[in-house]
Amino acid sequence: MIEMIETTEHERIVEALSHLRPNAQFRLQGTELMWADPTQTEPTQEEIDEKVIELKIAQPLKELREKRNRRIALTDWRFRSDLSPSQEWKDYCVALRDLPANYSPSFDIMTEDNYPLVKEDNTTPWPEEPTDG
Repeated sequence: MIEMIETTEHERIVEALSHLRPNAQFRLQGTELMWADPTQTEPTQEEIDEKVIELKIAQPLKELREKRNRRIALTDWRFRSDLSPSQEWKDYCVALRDLPANYSPSFDIMTEDNYPLVKEDNTTPWPEEPTDG
């Protein structure tokens, strides 16, 4: 199961607004929006709510990519020009890079705050790290 990082409602709204209106000027006090950008129209509450839900649903794959990237970073030293990684390590890195494309989490339920929970039986299929040095 992918571990979820809890995000506050405030952070979710800020992220949604940043996606909806890049570089917009606004202030958010709690969940109250004060629009201060004369160059962009203020998004509707419906637009904001839809984007928040879309971002919540995308969160599991975002976190999967972040974990995958950390695992890839731990292997980078094996691919320096003065080393020759084994085929097992090459295959492992390819499997890590392919992981997001080969993994589709299915959502069991949405919690009260519309946060998706990944099904337990659909755990992340991490490739096995080679044992040769």
